[in-house]
Parts: sequence; C-alpha cells; structure tokens
Amino acid sequence: MNASRYLELALKIKIDANVSDMINNEASFVDFPAKHIVLLEGMKSTNLYFIISGIVRGYYIDEQGNDITKCFSSENEFFSSEGLRKESVSSFTIECLEHCQCIQLPYVLIYKIIKADENLNNIFIKYYLQEIEKLENRVKNSALMNAEERYIDFCRQYLHLHDRVELKYIASYIGIRAASLSRIRKEMKNISYN
Repeated sequence: MNASRYLELALKIKIDANVSDMINNEASFVDFPAKHIVLLEGMKSTNLYFIISGIVRGYYIDEQGNDITKCFSSENEFFSSEGLRKESVSSFTIECLEHCQCIQLPYVLIYKIIKADENLNNIFIKYYLQEIEKLENRVKNSALMNAEERYIDFCRQYLHLHDRVELKYIASYIGIRAASLSRIRKEMKNISYN
C-alpha cells in the first residue's frame, strides 16, 4: 500500500489525486528500532511522522540530568510537529519506546499539501487543536488533581498505552516518582478505566 492510500484509510479522508501523487513521490516509509532517538533536543527537524505501529515518547532533560516525559504518540498519530510550527531547533528529544513503522513526511511536502488540499489542511488544524486541548488538560490536571487522579486520567486518555509504556515514563509524565506510581497501581488493580 502506498503512503497516500495508507493516510486516506487511517485518517478517513479522500485525498485529491494530485496531492496523492505528491505524497507518494515525496513521503517514505521508515522503520525505527525500539530505543532509537528520532530527534535529539537542539537538532533541527525537517520531517513530520505518522505512526503506523509503535510508540514514541518526547522528553526534556532537566538541570539535574533527569528526563521528564512531555508526550506520547502511537498508532495513527503524528509526531515531530514542533519544527513545523516553530521552524527552530527541537526543545525536546523524541525516542521510540517500541519498534516503530512510520510514514515520513518532509515539512516542505506538508506546506505544499495543506495549500493544495482543504481536507488535509483541516486535518492539520484539527490535530493542532487536539494538541492544545491535551496541553491545557494536562496543566489543569497537574494543578487540581492528586497523583492517583492524574494516573486514572492518564489511563483514560491513553487506554491503549498504560500497559505498553514503562512505569517510569508514565510517572514522569504525570509528575510523580516511579515508586509512588507503583504503589498507586497496586492499590488500584481492579479499577475500570472506561
């Protein structure tokens, strides 16, 4: 299956034939092994990625050398959009937590297709609005929820990830120590996240 057809099915849209040709000529399928660093903090990114399979994690390094998880992306989601928005070096590192198969879309291609295809332009607008909503919810939850509530919220938002991502990464994402999260999980073994 070519890249444009895969995107059509995954995003549930119809892509114009001319744009489809652009995507198939300029996008490519890439595989990254688990633990691969796709983008290092301070490097300039030139590509957006759409995940076919796998999970990636974005993280910051604080002054003490600790890594703090910023975000997760998995199947049928994009990652590495910061460079597309800001045209500057990355403020965080992106690593693969599992083997990842992705569609690599150069930013120059993204600029062309959002001008040429209203459906894809709307998809990118929707994607950015979802990212802003996630960020606002995370800030609100950090301020108003206790650790257990933040973990429950994480499990609701990322139902398909909480069993696939290492405890230490989830803990750093919700702002607690891994030992505290381990205790919370033991206390909540029988909870339903639906």
